Amino acid sequence: MQMSTISMSASGPVMTSTASTSMQMTFNTENLSTMLYSTSWMPTSTGGYVGTWFFLFFLAVTWRAMSAKLANFEASWAATNARYPILINGGQDEPSRQNLIQTWRLSVNLPRAVLRMANQGIAYLLMIAVMTMNVGFFFAVLVGYFVGELIFGRVSRADCGS
Repeated sequence: MQMSTISMSASGPVMTSTASTSMQMTFNTENLSTMLYSTSWMPTSTGGYVGTWFFLFFLAVTWRAMSAKLANFEASWAATNARYPILINGGQDEPSRQNLIQTWRLSVNLPRAVLRMANQGIAYLLMIAVMTMNVGFFFAVLVGYFVGELIFGRVSRADCGS
């Protein structure tokens, strides 16, 4: 990607190039030195690349485990909130799922927000790793998600993988 600036001169606007960077648009298989998250995290050896691969693998497993745990927490929090329902329509109708809303409770909403924020942060880190277009990093995330689903998918009470 070419970075340019436009400056004004007596004859009109002049475009000058200040820096040149390239953005990878296809999957890369021949380069082990792919920068990940910062300029200081760029594996330069096979061992560094394998270490980065395992980091991404375990990060994906962690993301799937956290998603499963969040689904279990949601069931627990729903049971807690069922004891404190707020009726819509003034309670005139028979209470049903459509006319009940959950109360706002600090003991439920604060941990939910913190856990969902952490889960989303991990998901964004995995997305950035995939966006490096490095095939090894891509498969580390996929294999990590597969193993995480294999281990933790059965314990989640609802599908929380998105």
